[in-house]
Amino acid sequence: MENSMDEQKKRPVFLTVLAILSFISIGFGLLGNVMGLIAGPMSATEMEQVTASSMKMIESMDQGGTNNFSDTFAMAFRMEYYKNLNFYPDKLITILGLALGLFGVINMMKGNKNGFHMYIIYNLISIATIYVSVPPSEVPGFFIVVNVLFSGLFVMLYSRNLHWMK
Repeated sequence: MENSMDEQKKRPVFLTVLAILSFISIGFGLLGNVMGLIAGPMSATEMEQVTASSMKMIESMDQGGTNNFSDTFAMAFRMEYYKNLNFYPDKLITILGLALGLFGVINMMKGNKNGFHMYIIYNLISIATIYVSVPPSEVPGFFIVVNVLFSGLFVMLYSRNLHWMK
């Protein structure tokens, strides 16, 4: 009887592995965004320099025959431009979303099912945050698809451990 209670209380190894992966991802995201927030947005001069070097790179890609890649690069550059224009709302929402994700993972590790729901909200925020600062027409479809696939994968993998949570 006591042995079965110990088994039931023991955290699943798979949940621990998922949590470690999430801690790494969320930790790097928090670190990068907090450092970016401290550094602040690019100045007009820095933005001009980045624009000039990006345009040169796009031109060389076009001349090299990699038009599809140059289009993707140009769209990624425009996304970064808009994110810089809306720097503070973008960073703050991203940091709050990451903090919610971290809190959710910690709660799941403690066996709290509410952590799973927080993690789902974190994933929805991470997908939608781009639309806070970038017009929808400038967001590449593959960006959203990749975000949705990874978010969905982790939500599905975490859901495999719901039986252990209360």
